[in-house]
Amino acid sequence: MNQLELERVLTKLKFDESVTGYALITNDGQPFLSFSLPDEVVPQIKGTLRIHAADLKLVNIMTSQGSVILARVDPQWVLAVLFSPELTLGTALSRAKSVVELLEQVALPPPPIPVELEDNLISETVEPDLLEVSIETLEGDVVTSVADIKSKPMEVMELTHGCVLLRGERYRDAMTLESSLNLALKKAYANLGVDILLVIDEKMTIYKIATSLTKPVERVMDVVKWCIAEKIVDVDCPDAQETSLKEIVELPLFEGKLDKVKKEHRQLLALCDGTRTLQEISAELGIQYFNALQSILPYRGKTLRMVRVDKKSGE
Repeated sequence: MNQLELERVLTKLKFDESVTGYALITNDGQPFLSFSLPDEVVPQIKGTLRIHAADLKLVNIMTSQGSVILARVDPQWVLAVLFSPELTLGTALSRAKSVVELLEQVALPPPPIPVELEDNLISETVEPDLLEVSIETLEGDVVTSVADIKSKPMEVMELTHGCVLLRGERYRDAMTLESSLNLALKKAYANLGVDILLVIDEKMTIYKIATSLTKPVERVMDVVKWCIAEKIVDVDCPDAQETSLKEIVELPLFEGKLDKVKKEHRQLLALCDGTRTLQEISAELGIQYFNALQSILPYRGKTLRMVRVDKKSGE
C-alpha cells in the first residue's frame, strides 16, 4: 500500500459515527496524524503507554469523553481511537482491531526522532532569527498563517500545488523532538508541520499531501514555504515556463451510481462531472470546502477520480 491508501484506511475511522477522534501515537505518547482527539485524553494515553508500551497489544482506557482503545500497529506506532460512550466495549475493540489489520498492510512513515540526551542542553527559547512572529487569520473556511522570517527570505516565490515535496538537508533536525528547529516548527504551525513532514515520500505533490491530511492546500503551502526557507524541505516543481503558460487544476469526476452512495453525498457527487473544481462545487452548494472534501474522500480511487486540466485552455 502507498500513502494514499493510508488516507483511505484512516477515512474508515473518520466517517464512523461512533468515533469522535483518533491519532497515530508514538511509543512515548506523542500524537501525530491526529483527527479531533481531545487534548484532555492525551495525558491518560501517555500514562498508559509509560506502563504498557513494551507489551501493549490492545488496551482500553475509560475517560470522561468515552472509551479510548490503544492498539499496537507496529513496533513504532500505536493507534488511539476515542469511541462515543454509547458504544459497547466489545464493539469498540472489534472496530479498532479491524482498522489495525488494515494499517498493518500500510508502509507507515517512521516517527519523529527522540532528542538525544546531550541535546537536552538546548535552550527552550526559539532563536529570534528563525521566527519573529506567527499570525493566523480566518478568511472564510481557510486559515492563513503569516510567518515573518526576517533573516531567511523565501527561496521559492512561485510555489504551486503541483510541486513534489522532497526532504531537505535539515529534515532530520526538524524531525528530532525538542530540537530548536522542531520547537520553532511547532510554535509556528503546531502538529500540522510535523504531520506534513511525516507523510513526505518524495513522490506526492503538495495537493496530494493536503488531501491526505484533509487540510486546505493554501494552509499546507504556508507550512511548505516556511520549511523551504529553513531548508527542511526541497521541492520539484513543474517547469517555470510551462507553469507560466498553464494553470493546472483538478476537477472531480464521479463515475459511479448515485443511488449506491450515501444520501447526504448525492447532491455534491451529482455536480462532480469533471467540469468544475471542488471549490466551485462547494461554493455552489453553500457548504465549506473542508466538508465537501470529506464527502468525496470515501469514493476517491474507486468511483471518483480527479481530472487534471489547464484552466486557461480547458484541456
